[in-house]
Amino acid sequence: MTKRPAAVLAVLLALVMLFSAAYIALEADHDCCGEDCAVCALLRACEDLLRNLLLTAALLSAAGRLCAPSRAASPTGTRFAPSHTLTALKVKLSD
Repeated sequence: MTKRPAAVLAVLLALVMLFSAAYIALEADHDCCGEDCAVCALLRACEDLLRNLLLTAALLSAAGRLCAPSRAASPTGTRFAPSHTLTALKVKLSD
């Protein structure tokens, strides 16, 4: 159930990035009307959006790698869990 919202968000994010890149490509050689050009402002906004999204993705990827559990702890790929058996706790069972 939690994978669907993440997938929708990923698709929307990909579309925003695609349309931003397409707008930058299409309007790169526009006729600028001066200092208050709306097209230039929108181009800067698209560039900033793409830069921030890529930086965020890089930071999240790095954080995921740093916080991910190590799979090298055992040959099966699962982390070692300490055993809490009576023998491991050295409990003497006397009658």
